[in-house]
Amino acid sequence: MTYDIIIIWAWAAWLFCSINLPTSLNKLILEKNKSAWTKVLLSWWERANISNINIDPERDYFGQNNKALRSVFSQYNQWDIQSFFNENWINIVEEDRWRLILESWDSKELLDLLIKKSKENNTKLKLNSEVIAIEKKDNTYFINTKSWEKFISKNIIISTWWKSFFQVWTTWDWYNFAQHFWLNVIAPHRALCWITTKKDFSPLSWTSVNLDLELKDKDKLIYKEFWPLLFTHFWVSWPIVFNLSVSLWEYLNSIKLNTEQEKIKYILENINIELDIKKENSTKKIYSLFKNEIDLGSKIETWVQDWRSWKEAKATWWWIDLNELDKFMQSKKHKWLFFIWEVVDITWKTGWYNLQWAWSSAYVCSKYF
Repeated sequence: MTYDIIIIWAWAAWLFCSINLPTSLNKLILEKNKSAWTKVLLSWWERANISNINIDPERDYFGQNNKALRSVFSQYNQWDIQSFFNENWINIVEEDRWRLILESWDSKELLDLLIKKSKENNTKLKLNSEVIAIEKKDNTYFINTKSWEKFISKNIIISTWWKSFFQVWTTWDWYNFAQHFWLNVIAPHRALCWITTKKDFSPLSWTSVNLDLELKDKDKLIYKEFWPLLFTHFWVSWPIVFNLSVSLWEYLNSIKLNTEQEKIKYILENINIELDIKKENSTKKIYSLFKNEIDLGSKIETWVQDWRSWKEAKATWWWIDLNELDKFMQSKKHKWLFFIWEVVDITWKTGWYNLQWAWSSAYVCSKYF
């Protein structure tokens, strides 16, 4: 059967894309897993996270062309997604750091609504359909799946994770696919992950503290934030470190370090973290280990070594160059081939900013039709 539009992967935002496409078009979502729930539970920790009320594209998102996001968010933003749910009798509340979540905390309520609205808009969802190849012939796309099924569509919307969330990662090599279509592909890197350090923090393992953190290139400040930090053995974690991880990669790209080997060498020689812990925030264990620094009001310094593994990454940094796409997220080289969300070379700070990028990029893509 020939479809007007095929969307690859059934994460909630691409259900949202299908909701905003014209009803007259015949739409199909191909999902590798036996349930669309898998991704929602992984990405939302079984809660119904929505967006962030305080968004600045150039502050909260990273990429070679993050300024272009102002245009995307001007068309669909955090206020719009709140209105969508409110119009469907689902209440949104604000958490700390401006994060938006369903009042019920029930991600099933959110997913049920999206599936219902998608089906009402003439969309079919096919599970257990892992895509292994896409070919283009005479302005038509031909899709093969692992189960030997074949699909034909005039338009393709690709909306996958690449290497992050390995639990649901498709086995097809999307990186090679992009190169096959002669797209400018920026080598992916793990993002929103833990950072390893030279200092041994094992005495504080699984201890957390509110502190000021500064990431520096020797004396040059790269990133600063106040938030809880979690100590483990030779690495640090929690949202403040996730944000540090993307800020560090952005900085290394800005100083024209091209390969990961060059970046790691530079990190080992130049990049350090300074922790400013106040006595009133420290636990007995933390105070006993850093008593001199805390009493003197001085900072605790440790040198960065590396990012943790892909298995721990919450996002993939960079893939399809955003400059390859038009204002509808369509490939400039291949008409009717669209890329949205994490497929594009945009990543973000933690705090549900990823979800707003998902809603907004999906909406903008749908407005082409």
